[in-house]
Amino acid sequence: MTSARTGMKLAVAGAASGLTLLGGGAAMAAAAPHGGPVGAGDICRYEVIARSGLNVHQTPRGKLIPPPLKFGLHIGADCKASNGGWVEIHQGVPVSQRHGWVFRAFLKQIKPTGGVSAGAGGTSAASNPMLAGAGLGTILLGGGLAVAARRRQAKGLS
Repeated sequence: MTSARTGMKLAVAGAASGLTLLGGGAAMAAAAPHGGPVGAGDICRYEVIARSGLNVHQTPRGKLIPPPLKFGLHIGADCKASNGGWVEIHQGVPVSQRHGWVFRAFLKQIKPTGGVSAGAGGTSAASNPMLAGAGLGTILLGGGLAVAARRRQAKGLS
């Protein structure tokens, strides 16, 4: 097989993977907790509304994991409460408190306002799954993909 054909196949394979990533990001965004029905394992953003702080437990109604979460802190926790109103924490707390449990009544859900999610200095693929495949999608849609092919000269013909 010639190197031009190999290069062309690699370019097509790369473009196809860009479509797959872009499509996957769209599917993830469509299934996001705020964009559709809430399912098991979805993580929502909350603000702590307990003025004196919110205790974190190892299990629902279990042993405390100090220190209490401060009033106004934003955390990521399960969207659906279980075990009588408890949610498991996943983000926004020290590692020692991750996967701890808090009582849902002391949290206020933060609704997204739309637009691009931004972090310190830019956007984040973790907070906006559509960005995961955006780079390859841009290349795929004509944002800078260049394929160079060189035709070989046939030898022995005059």
